[in-house]
Amino acid sequence: MRHPVFRFIQPLVFAVLALLALTAGLQFAHAQTGSFGGNPTLIWPLSGSSQADTASSPFGPRWQASQSRYDYHPGIDLPAPQNWPVHVITDGIVSEVGWLSASSGLAVVVYHPALDLYSAYLHLNSTDVALDDSVTQGQVIGAVGDTGITDFMHLHFEIRLTRTNYPTSTRNPLGYLPHPDVTTPTIRIGSITSDPIYSPTVSLVITAARTELDVNIITVTVRDKTTGAVVDARTVDLNQRIPTGSDTLATIDAGLQPSAFNTSTLDYKLTANFNLHVDDGFTLTAEVADLAGHTASVTRVADDTTPPARVQDLSATRQPDGGVALRWTAPGDSNMVGAAALYDIRYSAAPIDSFTWYSATQIASLPAPLPGGAAQTFTVAGPLPSPVYFGLKTSDSEGNWSLLSNSAQARTAWRIFLPLIIK
Repeated sequence: MRHPVFRFIQPLVFAVLALLALTAGLQFAHAQTGSFGGNPTLIWPLSGSSQADTASSPFGPRWQASQSRYDYHPGIDLPAPQNWPVHVITDGIVSEVGWLSASSGLAVVVYHPALDLYSAYLHLNSTDVALDDSVTQGQVIGAVGDTGITDFMHLHFEIRLTRTNYPTSTRNPLGYLPHPDVTTPTIRIGSITSDPIYSPTVSLVITAARTELDVNIITVTVRDKTTGAVVDARTVDLNQRIPTGSDTLATIDAGLQPSAFNTSTLDYKLTANFNLHVDDGFTLTAEVADLAGHTASVTRVADDTTPPARVQDLSATRQPDGGVALRWTAPGDSNMVGAAALYDIRYSAAPIDSFTWYSATQIASLPAPLPGGAAQTFTVAGPLPSPVYFGLKTSDSEGNWSLLSNSAQARTAWRIFLPLIIK
């Protein structure tokens, strides 16, 4: 005879086993189909289903090979034969229909109350709806064409958050339409320069699979190589066309260089160039994120290879006690940028050049360099030879030494002139 407690435990065990089996089944299905980005309840406008349409132009930065120009594309282009049916992505109300502009051609805009956003269908050959019509998901609202400014048959499809502030109110349709989202964009550093006098820059190469044209955010963080402190940070949100930091949108757009993309291109490639605000060697971390939050990053240490500027105005003046006062314009860390790390000043009874520098006498207890461009002085105590010659070099914190300064001369002993007597 079973113990009465089994009457309560047995159903609980069966429930747990059933839950585990269901979870395993869901995990298996997920492994088979992959995770999906966007809203799975929406449909694509050409297939009329969750099957993704083939894009010939992505959202955001693009290069128009046919017109040899760059633009910031507010939607995606979906090529199809003329009069191919165009389906509304979900239920809504027609808010605009007709020729919206010379560039968009014949178009339909639908407001979707459940999502509180708009979908727009441009370059149509014909429309099948009227203003204020209620439409249901999958309903044919028009046909593919090439009206407006375009040179091929396609549907230009947009997602708009509002009817105003166009095109900055547009968002990447891949953030809404269902699509496989299982890969991460790649990012690598194409080139990097660190020297301030050459305007430090970084060139990033970002690649995304054509099935996932959802590159979203690019961030660049620059840290001082020695202290680790953040000295510069940039963020570009491609989905919202918002750059942050000191760059303007025009500068950011000019720094984005997309490669040509069409229906046969395997990957979407974007080169992003940034001018960096840094005075010394640095560590740079760049990251790219897609709409699903997948991220990839790369880090590179950039050494400072630029030495301080050569001092060319070193002067020497005798002091009453037999010492010499030196004066010069302080060089910077890199050329005339920032402040250098240390000085090496030497003197000799003969003029100092690159050959005699190492045999000259080195002065101890030197002052710290002032910021580049500042007037700097230092007094060398006597006794010193007469005449005496001085030379100066400067180093930055990376051990980059400047060229030798001009050789400055001073006399530390009074010269006695005897009158010339002519008999």
